[in-house]
Amino acid sequence: MNPIFTKMVDAVEAANAAPDDYINSADGLKYCGKGHTPKEAFYPAELQAQGFTKHPVMCKCAAERREQEEAERREYERMSYMTMLRSEAFRDMPAAGWRFEAAAVTTPQLEKARGYAQNWDEFKKAGIGLLLFGNVGTGKSYAAGCIANALIDRLESVLFVGMSDVVNRMQGNFGSDRDHYMKSLMRPDLLILDDLGAERNTSFGKERVFDVVDKRLLTGKPMIVTTNIPLSVMKQAVDLDDRRIYDRILEVCVPIMFDGDSFRKSTAADNLKTAARLLG
Repeated sequence: MNPIFTKMVDAVEAANAAPDDYINSADGLKYCGKGHTPKEAFYPAELQAQGFTKHPVMCKCAAERREQEEAERREYERMSYMTMLRSEAFRDMPAAGWRFEAAAVTTPQLEKARGYAQNWDEFKKAGIGLLLFGNVGTGKSYAAGCIANALIDRLESVLFVGMSDVVNRMQGNFGSDRDHYMKSLMRPDLLILDDLGAERNTSFGKERVFDVVDKRLLTGKPMIVTTNIPLSVMKQAVDLDDRRIYDRILEVCVPIMFDGDSFRKSTAADNLKTAARLLG
C-alpha cells in the first residue's frame, strides 16, 4: 500500500478512535461502543485484491454530532447575518425593537401591516408597497418598523430612512457621491420612506423626493411610505411637483389610513401621571 495513503488512513483512524470501541467478531469491523454502529467498512473486492482492506467510516454518533455542529454553525451564521441586516436597516431609526407581538394595542391597521409581512413573497414579486397615512402619533412608523423586523427575521434586506434625511443627504452630496447614495436606496428588498412631507418644501426637495420614488418604482422593488398628508390632499394636489410624487407613490403603494387618538399623547399623559406620583 502507498505509505502516504497508509499514513492518511492511520490518521483518520486515530481521530475516529474511542476507548470503548470494539471489534465485532461477526464481521471483523471496528464498532462504536456507544451507539454500536460500524466505524469501519470494507473496500470493494477489486481494491481488496490490491491490499486495501478496510477504511474508516463515520459511526451514527459521530454523524449526529457533526450534523448538530453544522446546524449550530448555520444558525450562528444566520443570526450574524440577521444582526448585520438590522443594523443596516435602522441606522438612524430606533426601530430595532418594534415588533407586532410587542405592540401595546393591536389595531386593525397593525393587523393589515402584519398581513403585508406574512404575504411578503407575493407583494415582493408584484412590487407592491404600502402608503401609511393619517394623523400624527397614530402608529404609522411603528407599523412600518414591525414589517421591517418581520422581514429581517426572514433575512430580507430593509432600509428605514426619514424622507427629510434623504433630501438633506442628497443636498449635501454631489456627482458620484449622490449617485452612490441613490444606489444605496435602491439596493434593499424593501425601502421604507418615513414621514413624507416633513422634508423642506422647496423645488429642490421635491425634485429629490421624486427622483427617489421614481427610481425605486423603476427597480420593481416595493417601498413603504408613511405620511401625515391626507389621502384626499394627495389625490387632489394642484402643484405639479406634488402631483408627480403622489401619483408615483399611489401607482405602487396600497393606502392604509391610520386614525384614532394619538398614541404619543396617551404616552405623554401616562408620563405626566408617573412623574406626578414620583414627585409627590
